[in-house]
Amino acid sequence: MVRFIEIEAKSVLTKHKFRDDWFWDRYAINPYRGCQFACNYCDAITEKYLVHKDYRDFSRIIYVKENAPDVLEREVRRVKPDVVAMSGVTDPYQPAERKYEVTRKILEVLAKYRFPVHIITKSDLVLRDIDLLREIAKQTWCTVSLTIITFNQKLLPHLEPFAPSPEKRWETVKKLNEEGIRAGVDFTPIVPYLLDDPNNVEEVITRASEYAKYILIGAGMTLRSHQRIRFLELLKENFPELVERYDDLYKQMSPPKDYVMRLNRYAFEFCKKYGIKNYIPPPSFERPLKENFEVANHLLLIAFFKEFKYANPYSAWAYHKASQNIENLNESIKEICKRGELRRIPGVGESIAKVIEDFLVNARSERLEKEMSVT
Repeated sequence: MVRFIEIEAKSVLTKHKFRDDWFWDRYAINPYRGCQFACNYCDAITEKYLVHKDYRDFSRIIYVKENAPDVLEREVRRVKPDVVAMSGVTDPYQPAERKYEVTRKILEVLAKYRFPVHIITKSDLVLRDIDLLREIAKQTWCTVSLTIITFNQKLLPHLEPFAPSPEKRWETVKKLNEEGIRAGVDFTPIVPYLLDDPNNVEEVITRASEYAKYILIGAGMTLRSHQRIRFLELLKENFPELVERYDDLYKQMSPPKDYVMRLNRYAFEFCKKYGIKNYIPPPSFERPLKENFEVANHLLLIAFFKEFKYANPYSAWAYHKASQNIENLNESIKEICKRGELRRIPGVGESIAKVIEDFLVNARSERLEKEMSVT
């Protein structure tokens, strides 16, 4: 039986050091702590995120931040509008939301102050808030990612025992897009040896391509601390033949780069085959020095594809730093470029300067086109 504990949050809006190049968020909000969906691959039970005394209570005790909308209203007045992700370590539309409506009240605040939003969920309950999402999409930017990792009914009870069916999520993607709200599929994680078979990967991508605007490929499932303990227990009980293979694959908390790169590449080929983007197009909304924001987005998109291609977030770190510094400029990057001073921007060396010049002249760059090939 699930128990709900109402708590008073001291803060709600978490600001990232660097803007994310997958979900495009600068901020994150978690209306709840704990999640009733109890997905057995979830890394939110690791010590890094866990607030429960026992990780097994993560799906049995849900902390409800009832005052979150009031706290958020104070916080958003002190920061620049930018993309807010909901959520990072919980589902904003888990069953508790039907009763408490914390997520809806948060969206009302974000709409009031014109903050763009990215929602990541497994629930069709998101359709309840179409009115707010449409308002946010119209005034700034909004996208919704529905997590779908398989349609295999034999595996789902082991991996996502209490989440809405993938068919419901698939239909939700369709309805959101019909309502003018950009929606796609978050294919994360692709669980090794259970979901990485080409048939499963192709099925998810094929069905996503029918309704979704994009699909995100999450090949590098982590296994660490409590998450590792719980998942290995699941394997021992239900898939004992895989335990040794997991021991070989997970010498560290993530699979080897060659495994991730191989999976990313054939998933990418399916995306090309079925004509669906494997990334979310960068957000666009009104803000001061918008041209700086667009250049920064272009660099982050290059970073995304470099990380995807090489299965290494550090391979694109220079692009992250340059992007951040460009966003922080108090002058138009076009004027800086005209004076030939791009290379004076911290983090902008010769190669990145050429990318920026190419983008400012052509609204594209050869560098991005090369990275997007994922060959």
